[in-house]
Amino acid sequence: MHTTWSDGSGDIRAMADAAVARGYEYIAITDHSKGLSIANGINEVKLKKQSAEVQAVNNELRASSKSLTVLRSIEMNLNPLGEGDMEPAALRSLDIVLGSFHSALRRKEDQTERYLAALRNPNIQILGHPRGRIYNYRSGLHADWELIFYEATRLDKAVEIDAYPDRQDLNISLLKIAKRCGSRISMGSDAHHPWQLEFVDLALAAALAAKIPPERIVNFRPLNELRAWVEKVREAEARRTKR
Repeated sequence: MHTTWSDGSGDIRAMADAAVARGYEYIAITDHSKGLSIANGINEVKLKKQSAEVQAVNNELRASSKSLTVLRSIEMNLNPLGEGDMEPAALRSLDIVLGSFHSALRRKEDQTERYLAALRNPNIQILGHPRGRIYNYRSGLHADWELIFYEATRLDKAVEIDAYPDRQDLNISLLKIAKRCGSRISMGSDAHHPWQLEFVDLALAAALAAKIPPERIVNFRPLNELRAWVEKVREAEARRTKR
């Protein structure tokens, strides 16, 4: 979800209050990173300031006996080579990191290699709105999805169902392939306002239609298990990139 730190219209506390009303255990604030200037993306300095605000909101929630935890996160912009636009040191302090493509999304040739490169980016745990489709505007990229999902499974990373109505990406047909390949799935509302948290129902519907096992959906994990998964992925990436 996005807040007033980038292109959203609700602040962190407003998004947290909306999540409390829905009975959530946790949410992740995933504002855009600096490379996406059209969405008022934040740089490393602003990310640090945002993290301080997240901590303040968490303190307020605990003081009022609310059980929600707000996670520090970001939707990092990826270039067509799968490279991110943020310093790795700034990302290591976050609870979880998404990476998403926002450019060169109308290419007609096979884009498998860019997806493989993105998944191999050691700084991300989730690949956001993978195909890059927007209904009645852009059909999205083409690739060998089976190969991509198998790579996500090998690296134990998640691929996202972006539930924003215009995106619904991954769609059901791709989710069925992801299921066959054993990939982890992440569900994101992509909310830009507190009321838009309800968009997650579209992700739930898609996961049900594709018969994704609940244990493969990272949002269904208790917070301690989610943190353990992120740490496991980070440790595996640290070993892999040192070879």
